[in-house]
Amino acid sequence: MNILKPIERLITAINLSIPDRVPIVPQLTYAASRITGIKFIDGIKSSEKMAKAILEAYRFYEYDGIYVGWESSFNLVAEAMGCKLKFFEDSPPTVIENIVKNEEDLDKIKIPDPYKDGRLPLNLDALKIVKSKIGDETLIFSYVPSPFTLSSLLIGLDSFLINIIKKPRLIHDLNKICLEACKAFAEAKIECGANVITISDPIASTSVISPEMFKNFSKPYLLDILLFIKKKKAIPSLHICGETTPILEQFLEMDIKIVELDSKVDLYIAKNKIGKKICIMGNIDTSLLRSGKIEEIDLEVKKCIEKAAINGGYILSSGCEVPIDTPIENIKALVSASKKYGKYDL
Repeated sequence: MNILKPIERLITAINLSIPDRVPIVPQLTYAASRITGIKFIDGIKSSEKMAKAILEAYRFYEYDGIYVGWESSFNLVAEAMGCKLKFFEDSPPTVIENIVKNEEDLDKIKIPDPYKDGRLPLNLDALKIVKSKIGDETLIFSYVPSPFTLSSLLIGLDSFLINIIKKPRLIHDLNKICLEACKAFAEAKIECGANVITISDPIASTSVISPEMFKNFSKPYLLDILLFIKKKKAIPSLHICGETTPILEQFLEMDIKIVELDSKVDLYIAKNKIGKKICIMGNIDTSLLRSGKIEEIDLEVKKCIEKAAINGGYILSSGCEVPIDTPIENIKALVSASKKYGKYDL
């Protein structure tokens, strides 16, 4: 087989076929700061610096796809909707003040305009810059929050989880509002150059809620936004941190082209349960990436490829976002191992 271009390699895998080798797309955003000298706090405030670091990392490490963003998308949207964040010099911000205290507050929530509100325009500008430089060389991935996880930030996680049981209607009403905010951000990202919209839903993990709660409170809104992304001619992807093995079969009922799996999920099990219908992406442990030895990363890559790469439909990646303090040598080892073990014998 001829050596494919990055975009060809990715599209082949996403379409459940066999490319020349397993594509490698680490979930690497703000970790790009380490090879550029751009501080996290500066990149979070400047679309130019953010885009510069992301592009330089893509060229330096030579992986196949590129993530554009610099922080958790749900924090970004929550801020644009009125939540207050606490910022740090060298790590992502966190929500410190919620906007929903009671049911009456729902009427006060404003759906943000991604082109005007908060730092959403900055995020979109970074996408435009990267797209102008990359063109059709590869696919641009970008995160959008799920309605379920965004709701948890607007009301606060403790209140959110309690009210799933005590006031389920409140949670559904809040999810409906967040669905519109997430759709607006997804559409804007597609307009600005994102090819793959990854819906991020960490609170939907079965490490946090039960499979039944997922079915009733997260899944209906995922179905809606993933179909929306598909209709907008982008590639719908889903990322749920933590354990998702008990809900893998539910993914088959959604319009998902890619599912990003965290390291808690056994890729062999996932491949057998959903791998014939959905491209699997993952799932090198980010703790191993940050603290492991090069030979340990090499071995883990080999294991992941052995479990999930057969018959194609697999993208090697980190299980979650690459930590900012991950050594450069370890990321290089990840990419190198993927190319060493990921070749298909066709």
